[in-house]
Amino acid sequence: MSDRDKLAQLQQVSQLMLDIRLLALDRAAKVRQASLDHLADLNKPATPTDLNPVIAGEVAMRYENWADHRRSEINLALARQTADWAEARHHAALAFGRNAVIGKLRDR
Repeated sequence: MSDRDKLAQLQQVSQLMLDIRLLALDRAAKVRQASLDHLADLNKPATPTDLNPVIAGEVAMRYENWADHRRSEINLALARQTADWAEARHHAALAFGRNAVIGKLRDR
């Protein structure tokens, strides 16, 4: 097997690794975006109701208490997801660089 054939095989493996890393990055980005969307949904203003103003105020306070608790849970998950996304992005960048270098070596 010639060096050119070995580089061609190495290029295929490198491309496969790049595809796997990009898939992991895509998954991490989607999970992170879902959490960002949940946070945005919690920040939407409540729709007006025809409840008694005192009851409506109590309902709004209870909702805000629940929403604050939920926001803190989402923010913790979002921190983990952002770290996972950044790591996946780093690994994808490395795989991309390796693939590009092997491609240049093969084309020489």
